[in-house]
Amino acid sequence: MSYSDRQKQVIWTSPSGKKFILQTDGKIKYSRKRKGEVKNNPTRSYGKNNNKTSYKTVNMSDDTFQDMGVSGRDFSLKLYFFGDNHDIDADNFEAAYCEHGKSKLQLSYGNIMIVQALDIDFEQDTVEKLSHTEVNISFHQCSGTVYPTAKVTKTTSLTKNINQMQETLSESFAETVAVIEDKQSFADRWGSNLDKLAEKFNDIQNSDFIGILQDIKSQNILNNPLVMSTQLGILLKKGLLTYDNVSDVITSISDIISGLLPSSSENVTKSEYTADDLFLKSTIMTGCDVINSSDFELRKDAVLAAENIQEINDNYIVQSQDIEEIINKNLEDTIITEVDTTEIVNQTIGSIIDKSDDLKVEKTLFLKEHSNPLMVAFENYPDMFKSDPEAAIDYVNRTNNLSGDEFFFLEKGRKIVIYV
Repeated sequence: MSYSDRQKQVIWTSPSGKKFILQTDGKIKYSRKRKGEVKNNPTRSYGKNNNKTSYKTVNMSDDTFQDMGVSGRDFSLKLYFFGDNHDIDADNFEAAYCEHGKSKLQLSYGNIMIVQALDIDFEQDTVEKLSHTEVNISFHQCSGTVYPTAKVTKTTSLTKNINQMQETLSESFAETVAVIEDKQSFADRWGSNLDKLAEKFNDIQNSDFIGILQDIKSQNILNNPLVMSTQLGILLKKGLLTYDNVSDVITSISDIISGLLPSSSENVTKSEYTADDLFLKSTIMTGCDVINSSDFELRKDAVLAAENIQEINDNYIVQSQDIEEIINKNLEDTIITEVDTTEIVNQTIGSIIDKSDDLKVEKTLFLKEHSNPLMVAFENYPDMFKSDPEAAIDYVNRTNNLSGDEFFFLEKGRKIVIYV
């Protein structure tokens, strides 16, 4: 059978079951990330028995395919609506595209995929292209697994798991400190890492954060490792919660990990790395806690956050294994606690992707006639406009960065972004 014989109609089915046969430009663009095992290091172990190997594993969330070891694909498609009713057909498609929940996509090849709609962009020239409408859309592919757990339950369960993992981390850390050989080297490294963290958050004026930081600095890590390691997690959470959006939280997490994670060429000792790894694991787990409790407005922002925290943890696992392999070659006991950040990161990604079903889609359009923010708000945010017209107009102004005369007049053809 030839390729042309194997081709299928491109069909998209909305969350509510509406089917659309799509006319595309024939070009299908997608990207995906490898999530499989990248290394199996038998010298890296967990616990006192020193017999459990570790490696970077695929996550178990809705956007990852365990059997393939890859993330879901991010698709971009250009669609065309033709004929006298092209604008009506495009509007009907847009309404279905903005429905909440997962949908189904059949491309010209392969099987039907479960996807999430991310954003939609209209291109319509009312002068030269009266007979058709062009629409750019993007999807994120999800696995076919349907999780029966309620969204709120999954989020709450993750918070509980993170708290338990933090307790385990502190207890294991305290046990390690009690038997550490080079105590002075360890204590110096702890102080150095705490100074780096303080420098990262030096702009924070939050009294709780400052109080906890000063309290930690006033104590001796050799005498009180359990309490101080617990306080470290609280300090990190206070610091990350001062950011206004998730992207800043993720950037901060990445910066902290990069600043604290030594390279394999530094010849770091076991004592020093014991301090390093506590800060690193606490940062990742606390970051997951903050991200999990954060509010997302757009589906594409939620997917991006999941991909970013996955990448941060993957990089940490790969680099830390290189260091631990060198250290453990001459040691019989383990340098690592019984805590694996991958488990928490996987649960966080699952929680984020699960939430995204109910998030907004970004819609980009071009005004067909002269207009103003009041009319844009009235037409596109009817419920918000009905309850609070000023808030709806302000939302249009703010999300489109309007200024000057644009507060009163928007020219025909002006690009407008709407969130639905």
